Amino acid sequence: MGKPLRVLIVEDSEDDALLLIFELRRGNYAPVSRRVESAEAMRRALEEEDWDLVVSDYVLPGFTGLEALQVLRDSGLDIPFIIVSGKIGEDTAVGAMKEGANDYLIKGNTSRLIPAIEREMQEAQVRRKKREAEAALVRSERRYKRLVAAVTDYIYTVTISEGNVTRTSHGPGCLSVTGYSDEEYQENPFLWYQMIHEEDRPAVTSLTEELRAGKEIPSVEHRIRHKDGTLRWVINTVVPRYSEQGDLIAYDGLISDISERKQAEESLRVQSAALEAAANAIVITDSNGLVLSVNEAFTRMTGYTKEESVGRDLGFLKSDRQDPALYQDLWSTIMAGKIWHGELVNRRKNGELYPEEQTITPVLDPDGHIKHFICIKQDITERKLAEQALLQNTSMHKEMEIARQIQLSLLPAAPPLLTGIDCAGRCVPASHIGGDYYDILLHGERLDLVIADVSGHSVGAALIMVETRSVLRAQMPALDGPAQVVAALNEILHDDLSRAELFITMSYLSYHRTSGRLRYSNAGHPPPLLYRPGEERFFELDAEGLILGVQRRVAFDEPVMQVEKGDLLLLYTDGITETQSRSGELFGVQRLKGVLAREYRKPSAAIIDATLDALRAFTGNTAFDDDISMLLLKFIP
Repeated sequence: MGKPLRVLIVEDSEDDALLLIFELRRGNYAPVSRRVESAEAMRRALEEEDWDLVVSDYVLPGFTGLEALQVLRDSGLDIPFIIVSGKIGEDTAVGAMKEGANDYLIKGNTSRLIPAIEREMQEAQVRRKKREAEAALVRSERRYKRLVAAVTDYIYTVTISEGNVTRTSHGPGCLSVTGYSDEEYQENPFLWYQMIHEEDRPAVTSLTEELRAGKEIPSVEHRIRHKDGTLRWVINTVVPRYSEQGDLIAYDGLISDISERKQAEESLRVQSAALEAAANAIVITDSNGLVLSVNEAFTRMTGYTKEESVGRDLGFLKSDRQDPALYQDLWSTIMAGKIWHGELVNRRKNGELYPEEQTITPVLDPDGHIKHFICIKQDITERKLAEQALLQNTSMHKEMEIARQIQLSLLPAAPPLLTGIDCAGRCVPASHIGGDYYDILLHGERLDLVIADVSGHSVGAALIMVETRSVLRAQMPALDGPAQVVAALNEILHDDLSRAELFITMSYLSYHRTSGRLRYSNAGHPPPLLYRPGEERFFELDAEGLILGVQRRVAFDEPVMQVEKGDLLLLYTDGITETQSRSGELFGVQRLKGVLAREYRKPSAAIIDATLDALRAFTGNTAFDDDISMLLLKFIP
């Protein structure tokens, strides 16, 4: 049975969401999920249900991963937020983490998904315990102050004759402390002893014997049973009175109700144990910043024991790597009664430098004066190393460029010369290796067209693209129709895709040049567009079929379309429709249709150029964040 996990998925692709759930199940989780693809839907989901984790795509139609992160922030919930996207660059990923994202993963390369979830779930639990401990400390201190201010005392007198109690009298405060009036005590001289808790009674009654012996007795704390049946803690201070002959004739006592103090002490004891058990280092200082207490995690992190730390300013942890202006900002913030949060480079006892994330919370008294500071420290060495490793990956750019040129050489050098068909293809890669692939395969009267997109932009994706091309060219002549070809590819490539944690989306079309019949199948790829200028109508050539590499023995539909003279057929990858403007808006299918409808009279190559020009004008950039591939056919009248 997998570990339960409630995950909110911010994703416009149902296939991608299914892949995520599949990966979670492989990681021994039993996920309960909900998919949303807009800010409003995400807000409703956060309000209506409790979630352990939010996983978000970075690019959605009309909505971005950073906007989803802001929605989570606005909710006030502390839930781990992980970005999983194929459209996010390294600089953007680091920026997202600085904005508050806990981690990011590239689609199709989710080997870090389960470790990332386990780490972020553990850190979220630590943060919750930290907040609970901080709040508990503040509440207990205020409760203790109210206790001291509201304590009730009263005086009683016990009269003794010939060694026996003959009379007791209790002051006016006895009613609120014990529930009994002075009259009731006078009616029953033994009522006070009867009220004492059975376990404490021997210690209290022995006081009389010690008084008779002339001993001085200290104040004693014990329990009494209130008239309403509840137990109360009191402190009992006794002062004896002796006769001229030295005999004990009476004693006076002062009773103070300390029940709330006892409860506060127990609460503080539990809170102290919780602080000691916390994973993060916790330091409590006075209003001047002198250390009053540290927990064991502080000693583990810094090397300094409690005895070495108490009474010192935390400056003994300072390194020479910090700008003095940061400390000025820190002190001005907390002395204004505000919480300060930031990162510092400090020095351990052994001289080693380490980065830490620190939160300092002022604790105020009822009059609003600062009494203490609670400092929560977390060693973020591992996180910093991960960020550094991410940035170092850019050094691989040159090698990637060489591989990119090899990859482009595997695409068709030029379209075949076909009677009645004007054909052109183009692949515009991003700055790193991608997995886009298109091909034109001529087999007698049958003209097969294929466009595919391997998930991710890594070397692995490029290698899978090469393998796909080889398998396709080997299998195509022996198979009849797109559905058979795509199904065969799925079976042959399934194991390699699973091991590489990749998948492929693909559209495969087969055009019979004599009859004009166009058969097509689709494996989760953006549907090709067929534009009929005479009717000013677009047909989206979509068909049922799962993306390649998810499961075996998948059946693919194979609809048929009759192509007419003058029609325009475009196969493309999602790098076009998911191109973003500077404001974050997606180019989308409608804009693509608009370009085709406006430019359809031009040759195929010129239409492709016009589409690329429209994309550059839309983004304001000459380069694209994702690979863009197009294969366009004009059926000449």
